[in-house]
Amino acid sequence: MGNDNMHGHWTGIFFGEDGVTTIDFTEDVTAKKWFMKPFIGAYLKSIRLYI
Repeated sequence: MGNDNMHGHWTGIFFGEDGVTTIDFTEDVTAKKWFMKPFIGAYLKSIRLYI
């Protein structure tokens, strides 16, 4: 994934047991510009609210 401000990747692992599926997503994101580093965490948290 990437845009003008950040780049990175994510991994999704799916687990299934007794008809229940659990998903574990892990993101590794790096800011491309030094002044964006303090905002990456807040940006990713805001995206999670819509998932």
